[in-house]
Amino acid sequence: MRLAEFRAWLDARIASGVLMCNAAEILAWNFDKRYLQDLAAAGVSLVPTIVVPRGDSPDIAALAGARGWDDIVVKPTISGGAYGTHRFRVADAERHRDDVARILVDRGLLIQPFLPEINQRGELSLMFFDGVYSHAVCKRPAADDYRVQFQYGGTTEAAVEVRDEWIEGARACIAAAPALPTYARVDGVIKDDRFLLMELEVFEPLMFLAQHPLAAGRFARAIEARLTARRDPAVRHSVNCRIP
Repeated sequence: MRLAEFRAWLDARIASGVLMCNAAEILAWNFDKRYLQDLAAAGVSLVPTIVVPRGDSPDIAALAGARGWDDIVVKPTISGGAYGTHRFRVADAERHRDDVARILVDRGLLIQPFLPEINQRGELSLMFFDGVYSHAVCKRPAADDYRVQFQYGGTTEAAVEVRDEWIEGARACIAAAPALPTYARVDGVIKDDRFLLMELEVFEPLMFLAQHPLAAGRFARAIEARLTARRDPAVRHSVNCRIP
């Protein structure tokens, strides 16, 4: 990933005041998954997470073991599409020392317990436009994997049960963000009937519009509302950005 180049490009767009769909402050905040710490402090329910700063040399086994975690996932604080993500037993942490070191050269690291609910129930993605729930899908990993992305054999189900309390749990993530996003995808897992946040996506999330035909109209209306609001000089807006 051309991280430094993209961040410089994004900062230049923000500084110029270019029109974007999601506001500059939420893009700058969401760029690095350290935002999970802010959401946790705001009371949002999320997958337990340890954040390791860039350039650090963590003892992964000690950090995870102190939490009672045996099966863990580590991933960069800046990534997409499961880039740099690894799952392993704490006892095997030494074998992944080089993987961890490579990540920490130019970004931080997240350590999380692997939740078997991912394989049992899948990952739930809920789409919101202007803070209003639109639709959801369930993403499931292949039988021999833990990643839900299609390039790793993951599949998506559009017909999925979504309880009101799960929607409210996802909406709490958006409410705690620095600005209301025009569009957002809230990814999480259901554990003990509670929605636990995994990631809040406001850059270039796949929103599964094809699986829910009415959703495209909702998305278009949210963009139209944002463009209309721009006539008010007090309102600032943003275009969708893509991480290379």
